[in-house]
Amino acid sequence: MQIANTLGPGASTVKYDILTALLAIAAQDGGTPGRLALRLSLLMTARYNWRQACFTTGQREIARMWNVTERTAKRDLAQMRGMGWISVLRPAARGRVASHAVHIERILIDSMPRWPSIGPDFTARLTGRPETPDVRSADNVVPLHRADGDTDASPWGQAARVLQGQDAALFQAWFARLRVVGQGDGTLHLMAPSAFVARYVETHFAGLLLAALARADGGVKALTISA
Repeated sequence: MQIANTLGPGASTVKYDILTALLAIAAQDGGTPGRLALRLSLLMTARYNWRQACFTTGQREIARMWNVTERTAKRDLAQMRGMGWISVLRPAARGRVASHAVHIERILIDSMPRWPSIGPDFTARLTGRPETPDVRSADNVVPLHRADGDTDASPWGQAARVLQGQDAALFQAWFARLRVVGQGDGTLHLMAPSAFVARYVETHFAGLLLAALARADGGVKALTISA
């Protein structure tokens, strides 16, 4: 997801999706992350400047909004910074309150395990892939054929069939739109539909992809994923 979309066409949908991701954490986690997600969603709804990508709000006002003491508000903001959800853009100074950036990508990654409970349309929008009614049905299996009708026998084509056979839903969500853009010196270079997908796949599924590639071509020892 490109954060710039919060200012262009479809901006309202993107904003709702970001807040939905936060509220999903709040609804499904009764611990500290849930409490912080609920409070941050309220703060963003009331005070977040989407154009400047920050909120500039004093601790006294935040404490009043959350119905807590200023000490608790200070502690919760510190915990949000520790989780990587926010960071200080401009520290407080005499006559001026602190300004905080909100790191949307970090929030989306932390909320990702809850996406399936929201719905396939939500997951489709945030991953940049077309929505499919049921990724487990036979009608939605990616054929992995070349233009001439032959099965793709390249290392990635073979690895993709292995991944698809292991988990069709996972394949459709994250791997179906990866494309080979180069190979050399034992490294396969893939391209993802967005920087968000590239970073998430590389962080969470690189080992899985390499294992599948090893079965197809023992010469592939590493991979890169870009957008």
